[in-house]
Amino acid sequence: MTMKHQRKNHEFGCACDCGVDRREFLAATGMAAGGIAFTSLTSSAAEATTLPSGDKQEAVVRAVFLYPPSETFSANPDGWWSWPGNDFDAEGRQKKYAGALRDMEKRLGMKIAADNKPVTSKEDAQRLIDEIKENQPDGLLLMMFYNRSLPVADQLLQAAEELGIPIVFFIGLGVKHGQVRQYRREGVYFIQSLDNLDAIEYGMRMITTKKRLSQSLLLSITEAKEPREGVESFLGIKVRVIPFSRYAEEFKNASINDEARELIASTSKDAKEIRGVTQEAFENAARAHLALKKMLADEGADGVTMNCLKRGMLKPCISFATLNNSLIPAACENDLPAAYTQLLGQLLTGRPGFQHNPCFETERNHYYGSHCTCATKLYGPEGEQVPYLLRRFAHTNEGSCAIQVFWNPGDPVTMVRYYPGQDAALDVYSGKVFKSHPMPPAAGCTTNVEIEITDRPDACQVSGHHNLMFCGDFARKFRLFAQLYKIRLADTGYEGPWPV
Repeated sequence: MTMKHQRKNHEFGCACDCGVDRREFLAATGMAAGGIAFTSLTSSAAEATTLPSGDKQEAVVRAVFLYPPSETFSANPDGWWSWPGNDFDAEGRQKKYAGALRDMEKRLGMKIAADNKPVTSKEDAQRLIDEIKENQPDGLLLMMFYNRSLPVADQLLQAAEELGIPIVFFIGLGVKHGQVRQYRREGVYFIQSLDNLDAIEYGMRMITTKKRLSQSLLLSITEAKEPREGVESFLGIKVRVIPFSRYAEEFKNASINDEARELIASTSKDAKEIRGVTQEAFENAARAHLALKKMLADEGADGVTMNCLKRGMLKPCISFATLNNSLIPAACENDLPAAYTQLLGQLLTGRPGFQHNPCFETERNHYYGSHCTCATKLYGPEGEQVPYLLRRFAHTNEGSCAIQVFWNPGDPVTMVRYYPGQDAALDVYSGKVFKSHPMPPAAGCTTNVEIEITDRPDACQVSGHHNLMFCGDFARKFRLFAQLYKIRLADTGYEGPWPV
């Protein structure tokens, strides 16, 4: 089965001076984004419809070990049919993997339910199928250590696929004869790899990511007069529209307290240069951050996007960079698909993405990402901070504070755009950082990063607007998520093997 598809016309524009029609952009990223049907909310309804972070349900995966009992091997005198061999300690490997699964549970905040006894027969498998039908776990993990367990695995795979349950199918043998292409299909993450616990953990991460997405709430701060709410139809992300007037009131009421002073001091201290940013601009950047933090806490929300342009000193550029540094998704210009992509990418990679406008360097066959808000913790919250400077916002004269981030040349990058709706699609690109440019002369927005696209022959094949650029080589991981959850891969211009 091929994973190549032609994308529908899902192009999004922006509100800045990049040649994209503003009306098309607002139509694409406004209240109809992703086919969301919004309903009005009273204040009491708004309070009642969100699961607080601590009350969200864990993803539950049913884990199954597949191999025959040890007497099967010992009873066979010639040992030939005991493949992978009489010395293969399946029980010992189960204990090792069971301990690893317990560690994964803690790291990922999920539940992996496994029996002490392996599934050894079609009768065992049918009992498990009956259990799965009744309990409907979020995923199924099959771990096979014996060639002749394959018919039982096929029985479980078929049942789970009919129930719409995503499957991670792991064959933990260095050698398992026979074709396996049939398992590289939608709804299944197939792994045949010796002792590859990292691959199993990524399968578990994908399942818990989907669970968390379906319980996530994003705030959309707009010119709406009243709050309202809707749900993105594929990932299940809830969106709550909040009037900008409420943000403005929270901004007005925010005082320059110890937290605000600490934000100003730490942001200033780590900057390699400060260009023309006044104390008033720093204090307003802190007020924006305090206001957004309060709104996120009051609503029990996981992230935010807002109509942020032409807001004068109320612009949240520094706050958005700070939130993304902590893996709290924040997206500019009320671009809901960008916010979905930011949330998805942060959960899958543990790193923040750079939402940007597309630009091109035709003579070097390179691509530019350009925007005014970029996280400085490109390698994740615990990673090294990249250099940055603070400066006045590039396109207005009121003097609000913006950030210019310098990416490290040679770093791999992965660029992603999620196109929401029932016919959800994902576009994924691989690249490598060439240079972060000063501005001026680069023009555009404050952060400008030039990259070489490494999986397309022509950089101008990059499509979409406000794509998210993640520092790291994650293209295969995003494509595996698309395969597991049957998301259409747009793969605009992509000609490489799948998965890469």
